Amino acid sequence: MLTLQIIGILATLTGGAMLIAAGAINRRTRQELEQHVNLVAPPATRKATWGATRSSLEMKINVPLRRMFAVGAAYIWGMRSGALMLLPLACVSAAIVWPLAFQMLGNSTWLAALLSAAAFFFVPRFVLLREQKRAERQFIEHFPAGIDMMIRMLRAGLPISSTVRAIQTETPPPINLVFGSIADQVALGIPFDKALTVASEQIGLPDFRFFAVALNLQYATGGNLAATLEILSDLLRRRRAVRLKAAAATAEVRVSAYVLGAIPFVTIGALLFMTPGYVAPLFYDQRGKYILAAAGALLLLAFLSMRQMMRKVTAA
Repeated sequence: MLTLQIIGILATLTGGAMLIAAGAINRRTRQELEQHVNLVAPPATRKATWGATRSSLEMKINVPLRRMFAVGAAYIWGMRSGALMLLPLACVSAAIVWPLAFQMLGNSTWLAALLSAAAFFFVPRFVLLREQKRAERQFIEHFPAGIDMMIRMLRAGLPISSTVRAIQTETPPPINLVFGSIADQVALGIPFDKALTVASEQIGLPDFRFFAVALNLQYATGGNLAATLEILSDLLRRRRAVRLKAAAATAEVRVSAYVLGAIPFVTIGALLFMTPGYVAPLFYDQRGKYILAAAGALLLLAFLSMRQMMRKVTAA
């Protein structure tokens, strides 16, 4: 009975997490609206969350730790969590998974240790990958406004190097970090086109790669750079509008997917609490285990299929 109660707790928590994720979709929409409003705030009121210089603690501990947990990730420039958050999170995750796995897997020490090690690694990794995706969304959100600011400065007669430095001080994160890094490299004597190419490879976003190619080409051959950037800014805004329309069109489907996926977990958790004997054959009978495995596999397959289809639509 104790094992069934533990399974019921896990099922209920899983269902609750999926319902919370459904609510997070609406909350994200409100946050994006607030970001638009914050664009009109004066630079002095913006919170400087990303510093241009890194301390010795950042370079010696935090950066290697992020690389360890994010091994295999394509880009890590947007990850901000350090050792003070990642290590306690990893230890707490492993400590929670160990007794649950040990109890559910029939007191199997090595399986419990394996699952605890997986929790120790994948929970911080999940946090870091979410930070990276959030930074990429913020970059795409503010990038067209940064290009418009560059256009105005170029038309006012400022050189490109001064324009890049001004964008560092006048734009919100993460735009200021990227352009500040380019300005710092140019100040150290690195050619502008080389610094821009390195930044585009580190960022990895198609929007910034378009910008880097257009800027390097115009910088090398001459011509009306402001007009080229104006066309690019309009193109990026159109791309973003298409993505937002796709996200709005699939919002109902996403919420439905999370809610429908949460219902089986909430139901089985409630039954395990109220009438555990009713569902006990699913866990103790061999045929019941096959049914549970098949149901879990089909539910996971349906969720991943819907997620992949929505990602293809919103990645336009």
